[in-house]
Amino acid sequence: MTRRTLAICVLGLALVEGASFLGWQWPTLGVLFWLALVFLAFAVTLVSPPAGVAIVVAELILGGKGYLFSLPEGSSDISFRLGIFLAVVAGSLPHLIRGKNFWGSQWRFRWVWLLLLGFAVWAAVVGVLRGHGLGAVFNDANAYLFLGLVPAFGLVRTRHALRSVLWVSAAAVFVLALKTALVQGLFTHLPSTELVSLYKWVRDTGVGEVTYITGHLYRVFFQSHVWGIYAFFAGIGLALANVQRRWLWTGVAGAGAYVVVVSLSRSFWLGAGFAAVVGVLGLLGRRSLRSCFAPVALSASAALLIAYVGFLWTLNFPALWGGAGSGGSLVRNRTEVSTESAASSRRELLPAMHTAILQHALTGSGFGTSITYRSLDPRVNVTRDPRGTPYTAQAFELGYHGFAVHGGVPLALALLAAFAWVLWQGVTILRLRTTERPLVAGLWASALALFVLHLTTPYLNHPLGLGMLMLVTTAFALADPRHEHR
Repeated sequence: MTRRTLAICVLGLALVEGASFLGWQWPTLGVLFWLALVFLAFAVTLVSPPAGVAIVVAELILGGKGYLFSLPEGSSDISFRLGIFLAVVAGSLPHLIRGKNFWGSQWRFRWVWLLLLGFAVWAAVVGVLRGHGLGAVFNDANAYLFLGLVPAFGLVRTRHALRSVLWVSAAAVFVLALKTALVQGLFTHLPSTELVSLYKWVRDTGVGEVTYITGHLYRVFFQSHVWGIYAFFAGIGLALANVQRRWLWTGVAGAGAYVVVVSLSRSFWLGAGFAAVVGVLGLLGRRSLRSCFAPVALSASAALLIAYVGFLWTLNFPALWGGAGSGGSLVRNRTEVSTESAASSRRELLPAMHTAILQHALTGSGFGTSITYRSLDPRVNVTRDPRGTPYTAQAFELGYHGFAVHGGVPLALALLAAFAWVLWQGVTILRLRTTERPLVAGLWASALALFVLHLTTPYLNHPLGLGMLMLVTTAFALADPRHEHR
């Protein structure tokens, strides 16, 4: 893929964002866009399954909860993500049948996917048997339907096809950064009363949320910002692997770092920071890798500088400083863990989750389980009761604890072992002689960050995290020099 093709992809995805806004304002137009784009995804996948996978990845990076477009169905809406899912699955079926190879490049990792599927089935059955209700059980289980795309990712069977998917993901990251900058800049510099339509579009399409902080400062958080971590580490890896396009991929890494910074997500910072520290120790700890430290440091520094300058410029446009406010105020607000609402809510939820885990430690409580605890979160405790207000939660922010609550401790430990095994496969490939080592290292760091941030913000039970894991395992399989002999 050339730079011109990348520019065309960026323009095309930007037009999709514009169509989403128009479709939100005029629902009939939104239905037409939904039908046209889903049919296009089906037709493209019939011709080229890797292109269908690229569409899936682009939608994940841009779509948040998946409602860029909606198709009304009774009292509910069919999300654009579900439409893309059905289109790519259907378009992949003829290729899977003709090839008589269900797993493809995912063969080595099939046990990971079967374990996740088994966990979902077990937790759903237990939830029904415990009387949680089919509706509540389905709400917890439906994200695991995304595992049906594993065979489609398995149809990405060559490194050339993988690179095409990575280029499309790069275009999507650029559009994500532009959309983030636009929303952040408009809310920083214009009265919020003039941005009601923009705010409602961001909320109604499930992309994310815009939260007032102080003064003229707002926090812009999109669920898809988690893909900024992937863009940062994979971009640095590709910058090292492709010297001719080093600065282009460094720009991708910078765009990824920018959205992670703007998200003001402590979980993202924790995951990315931990992965970065481990990566630096790995480079310095092995003699054969020490020569890579300087170019990695150069690309990473350039990417972080892009993120820093972009953040300041967005807040103080058209200058770099002296405008609406300091980014430091936003960062300080998010780092005051002792007083921040979401952090205190997690602390209060933790002992209640421990109790719930111990109630059914072996079998789990199943999907649809709810936990009631007393919360001091001012968004809940409106009466300012010093003991807190009783609050019932069904969605748990503590990801691994959620695995144990739903499926039991044995299954939760099995999932932890499976995720560790994925990382070990990456380490194994890094020890082999392959030209794809920089890319594998970047994706390995992305996977490590994803596994770490799941501690406090659940993504491994959501299409955003599962899709990233599918892309990582596909790259691991294709980067293995032994794959060429199979």
